[in-house]
Amino acid sequence: MAMMINLLEWVSRRRLPVLILALVTAVALQVLFQATGDDHSLLVDFAVNVLPWFALLVYSNGAARAFHPVRLVARPEVRALETAADPSAVLTAAAFTFLGAYLVGSWVPGIEARMHRGFAATLAVLLLGQLVLYWWSALGRFGVRLTPDGIVYRQLFGSLHVPWEALATPYAAYPRDARQVNLYLARPELVRKRVFRTQRPQPLPATGVDAELLARAIHEYANHPDLRPAIGSEQELARFMAIPELVALANRS
Repeated sequence: MAMMINLLEWVSRRRLPVLILALVTAVALQVLFQATGDDHSLLVDFAVNVLPWFALLVYSNGAARAFHPVRLVARPEVRALETAADPSAVLTAAAFTFLGAYLVGSWVPGIEARMHRGFAATLAVLLLGQLVLYWWSALGRFGVRLTPDGIVYRQLFGSLHVPWEALATPYAAYPRDARQVNLYLARPELVRKRVFRTQRPQPLPATGVDAELLARAIHEYANHPDLRPAIGSEQELARFMAIPELVALANRS
C-alpha cells in the first residue's frame, strides 16, 4: 500500500509529464502495431490494444479510494490552501489516451475507406473533444480550495463558493466518511453556485485530502476570523499542520 501511495503522490505532482508520456507511448505502440501488419496473435492484440487502458482504469478506481493524504497545498500566489491534485483523474485521462490512440489507429482508417469522409471526420472530432475534456479534468485546478473569503469547490463544469459567514459555528464541519465532509450552514442563502453546478453544498467531497484534515481546516478558519488573512502562506500552513491533533493524524496515516 505504501508503494501505491508513493506512486500516486508522484502522479499527483507530475500530471503533465505523465499524460505526455502516456500519449507518446500510446501513439508509438499503435504505429508499431499497424506497421507490422494484421497477422497478430490475440495475446499481442490484447497486450497492445486492451491491457494499457484497462489497467489504468482499474488503477484509477483504486486511486480514488486510496489517495487521501494528510496534507494541504499552499498557494501564496492566489492566497489559498488547496487539496492535492487528484491522481485518479490523471490516470483516467491516460487510460482514455491509450483508448483514443487505439480507436484512431484501428477504426478511423477503415471507416474513412468505406464511408463518407465527413462522417469519419465527425467521429474523430468527437473523440478528440472527449479526450480534451479528460485532459482538462486532469490538468485543471479542480477540487476544494480554502481562501480568506471562504471555501471554493471547483469542478469541470461549475463551482461552488461557501463564504465563511455562511457556516455555523462552533461546529462548522465534520468528516462524514473517508471521502466526504459535511458542512453545517447557518446562512445557506450566502452560498453561490455557478454554471452547471447543481449539487448541494453538503457533503463536500474530500478528493485528494484526508476528510478529517479538511474538516479540521474548515473548522479552524470558520471559528477564527483573525487567521483567515494568512491563508495561503507557507507559514500559516506550517502553523496549522503543527496542531498536535493533526500531527497525530499524520503519524497514524
